[in-house]
Amino acid sequence: MKRQGLLSTCALSAFNLLVVCGFRSDANAAITRQTITLDAAIDLALRSHPSEAQAHAAVDVASAHVVENRSQYLPQIVGTGQYQRLTYNPTGKPGVFAPAATATTTGATPPTTSWTRTSDFFTFGGTASQLIYDFGQTSDRWSSAQASEAAATHSEHAVQVQIVSNVRKAYFQARAQRDLIDVAAEAVANQKMHVDQIQKLVLEGMRPEIDRVTAETGLANAQVQLISAQNAYDLACAAFSQAIGQASAARYEPGTDDMPPVADEDAPIERLLESALHDRPELASFAKQREAQAKMVAAARGGYGPNLQAQASIAGTGVSVDSLAPNWWVGALLTWPIFQGGLTKGQVAEAQANLHAINAQEDTFRLQVRIDVEQAALAVRAARATLGAALLARENAQKQLQLAEARYAAGMGSVIELSDAQVTRTTAAAQEVGARFSLASSRAALWGALGRR
Repeated sequence: MKRQGLLSTCALSAFNLLVVCGFRSDANAAITRQTITLDAAIDLALRSHPSEAQAHAAVDVASAHVVENRSQYLPQIVGTGQYQRLTYNPTGKPGVFAPAATATTTGATPPTTSWTRTSDFFTFGGTASQLIYDFGQTSDRWSSAQASEAAATHSEHAVQVQIVSNVRKAYFQARAQRDLIDVAAEAVANQKMHVDQIQKLVLEGMRPEIDRVTAETGLANAQVQLISAQNAYDLACAAFSQAIGQASAARYEPGTDDMPPVADEDAPIERLLESALHDRPELASFAKQREAQAKMVAAARGGYGPNLQAQASIAGTGVSVDSLAPNWWVGALLTWPIFQGGLTKGQVAEAQANLHAINAQEDTFRLQVRIDVEQAALAVRAARATLGAALLARENAQKQLQLAEARYAAGMGSVIELSDAQVTRTTAAAQEVGARFSLASSRAALWGALGRR
């Protein structure tokens, strides 16, 4: 009975292993992914990510505003055409000599009125105007629009930097999860080898039954870790595809690229900060936003002054299109808003407040840049040190496992010692993977903090 129970347990363990392998095969069959390099992923993201499309559209909007504000400098020409069917009954006004009175005095028949006495009437003409001077309102708005266009361009560059940083982080996150699958699969293979070895020893009466149960428990736990690692990799690939800007989940998986060191990553923090303040496109955008808003303040102040335009008009009127009476005129129009209930004053105050807000936003962002640079630089240095320690720990854990296996095979060690050594080996391998990912992710964050692509 004991032997039959042992065989049944072995069969169950083999069945569990087949289930795990089957799960991996089904998962891989259900998800078809395309392997992509880091550079190709970045290029694809910059071409297809919705955030980049939105930022580019903002640049197009700003460019259109430049054209709109520049148009006020060019002549404004308006053509008109009107057709009317109208009555032409004579009318008089109080104090004006009326035709009806004249008819009564001279003894003639007074003119009559009728709702049906109508005629066609045509009016065709055109009006042209040219701005001469408006105290800088148009010129300042035009300059403001040009600065806003430049700010939008820098903002688009900032979006691109963020997209690249996100792609790099997601790429190496997926790589780390894939490496953890290898670690878990290696642990399953080792645990399976231990189970096979211990089963033989138990059957030969050289080891107690608890050793077999302990080994099979370790195998089952390793199988659970393998399933979890596979699921985590699927999720990481989905996040990677999303970072690229693809709608279909988990369409791509990372290749084997490594994250190269960042230039001057060992430089002092102050030097890195100086580089970031010089290269961050957000700060260049703030500078252009401030310039644009300063021009809007000047344009608002121009509302206190007069507006001078040259004007001209030509028109033809008559009851028939082929017999129009021509008329024209030229002149100048001077308008000066004397009192508007404080409208211009309010517009100036609003523009100045917006300028102060931009300055405050820039100061806040400069503080954030310092934090980003310091955190990323320190994270890179810590990750490099951690990776060195993780490599040493994995090497020692491998030796520990080999010694534990040899001691157990010689009858000197216990199954607990062997299990602990296997867990230590698996944990050390996972720590090495985590350290490599942390270094790559920290370098990607430093690239973004420095404003580089």
